[in-house]
Amino acid sequence: MIRHLPMGLMWNMPIPVACSLAVASDGLAVTCGQCPLDGDGQVLAPGDAAAQAGVVAAMGQGVLAHLPDPHHPALLVVYHDCTDPQDVLTPLAKAFPQTTLAPVRLPHFYYPGMRIEVDLYAIATPPRTTVETRGPARLTRIDGGPLALLHLTAPDMPSALPLLTCIDPALVLSAQWFAADPPPSHIPDPAARVIPPDGSVSAILTLAATPVTATTTQGGAILRRAGRFAWTSATGTAPDLAQSAHQAMDALDLSGLTILKATTHYAGGPRPQDLHANLAVRHARFPMPGPASTGVPVAGLATATLAIDMLAIVDSPAE
Repeated sequence: MIRHLPMGLMWNMPIPVACSLAVASDGLAVTCGQCPLDGDGQVLAPGDAAAQAGVVAAMGQGVLAHLPDPHHPALLVVYHDCTDPQDVLTPLAKAFPQTTLAPVRLPHFYYPGMRIEVDLYAIATPPRTTVETRGPARLTRIDGGPLALLHLTAPDMPSALPLLTCIDPALVLSAQWFAADPPPSHIPDPAARVIPPDGSVSAILTLAATPVTATTTQGGAILRRAGRFAWTSATGTAPDLAQSAHQAMDALDLSGLTILKATTHYAGGPRPQDLHANLAVRHARFPMPGPASTGVPVAGLATATLAIDMLAIVDSPAE
């Protein structure tokens, strides 16, 4: 059974949205980007990154409390605009001491005074975390759920290569890369990579329990499936963000899928209009109740203006 928590349960966007606060199914729960906003969509503690991290931590705990079945926090993807990520990581680590934190620095957010947005991944059983290091590179693996969650960090791609040999490419379901260079050819690449300003490498990956089948949709999107789970990724290249969102959504084939989580990275400015323009297009395509959704501006994307990826449940896995 797929469970949805409605938006507005603890906070709200300033415009109507067709997404859920969180979605849970098959032992995995994912949230929308938890934002330091109040019930009217106004920024709380404007400019205070640490205070906003505390607000978002309480929101994440609230999501777990509202889920109908117990789930354990496993991974927090922490989007922030801080020179020192500890400003936001310290309050989150205090609230989630056994949870892996994956910081992703952004050039800016879309609402003035907003400094942080957080995706929470939780699983139905206590997570088992293992860490491997090779020099300055670090690979954290979280087991216990229906998918293994991986977080990779390295100063550059050559430093990351020794750890990438530890990953079975046949099991890679989803991949979000933040790197100037593509991963090696044996590791599946998403439709587009986020280009970080400092040349560092990080990635959020999921591994399936069984080999993944990979195809390309008629519109050119990536589609990967393994058992009950699927992942699909597409890009838009138009300079106009709304048109770019149309291109990406047109490429995706969502038939037979129920979307758990939709993540959008777009090359845009610190303006609400940039987010709202592409968000309206994306959310108009979601059946209700919608998925958990995150959309954040980035400094740049490889060969794209906007990239969407979606983690989904296969409605009829036998097919």
